[in-house]
Amino acid sequence: MYLLRLIFLRKIIAGNRRTGFIRDVSGKQKTQIVKDKIKDRGIKISIIVALCALITWLIFSILYKIYCVGDLTDSEISFLITTSKNFFQILFFILIGVVTILSYLQARKTLFTPIKTETFKMQIKTFEDILAFFQTKTETDLTDLFDYKFMVSANGSIMFSEFIEHFYSDEVKVDRDKITELNREFVGFIATQSWAEKNFTSLEYIEKTEYNEPEKPTNPAIILDSWKKYEFGPISYSRKFHESREKLQQLIASPLIPSELKTKLEDFDKIVHHNLSAIGITLNEIAQELPEKFPTSKSLSNLDPHGIWNLYIDNKKAMDKPAKEILIYIKDYLKIDSLTK
Repeated sequence: MYLLRLIFLRKIIAGNRRTGFIRDVSGKQKTQIVKDKIKDRGIKISIIVALCALITWLIFSILYKIYCVGDLTDSEISFLITTSKNFFQILFFILIGVVTILSYLQARKTLFTPIKTETFKMQIKTFEDILAFFQTKTETDLTDLFDYKFMVSANGSIMFSEFIEHFYSDEVKVDRDKITELNREFVGFIATQSWAEKNFTSLEYIEKTEYNEPEKPTNPAIILDSWKKYEFGPISYSRKFHESREKLQQLIASPLIPSELKTKLEDFDKIVHHNLSAIGITLNEIAQELPEKFPTSKSLSNLDPHGIWNLYIDNKKAMDKPAKEILIYIKDYLKIDSLTK
């Protein structure tokens, strides 16, 4: 509905392009139009007053010479005529100066009106893109837009495979082809600082040292203790998530949106990032429960990676409410409701 009203608004703008003027779409614009009309009326009134003053002076001079010339000396008549003439000349030039200044201010404003019109049209197009991104989307729609269900399931499968290899590598064979296939669906990843410090080494200018993989422990107590230090990572994300977030960041980067709307979009983007990080938080919580829930290799038959989603919901932040706030802000900013009144 908001998108249709925006299209209607663009037609209004196009229809008024030749006049260099946008019809009222907000209270501020209405006030500005009224001010412009008052200024135009003031200019016209000033010109009329100046012309009336000049005509009045001419009539006065003629009548005075006709009726009063006999009662006054020539010097007195000359003084009165000269004084009246000077007074009306001063008044005339003052009015001309005022009219000139007002005309200049009006002309300058009219000169920049087409630029403002084009800028507003570009802003409307940006609003259309934002509305197309958020409009009619529920929490489920936004979850699907950023592909969270797939990423939770895929990252969960990788975590489970690491658990099996850690505890039951001699008894259960992990399907490496499936893991490889999952990794192909990913286009990037994020990682916590603690995980990066454990798994990455900083590049040094000194001679590279050989990496020797540590021997795998056989003592069950050591194996269990080692798993307690486990931290899942990296948290991989899909192409669909990457493309959706890239589109969101392009909307945020637009210089045409108001600063308050930009802040709301940035807050939404932070929620998107948090929900990606929440996958790692959820998997770390589940990982510490696995040794107790699956104490033997036979118990792995009860393992269901899809059950992770229910636990992920507790760590995930809702996206539908901030999305609705963005739509409401655009509606209020453009005074959409006033267009239909």
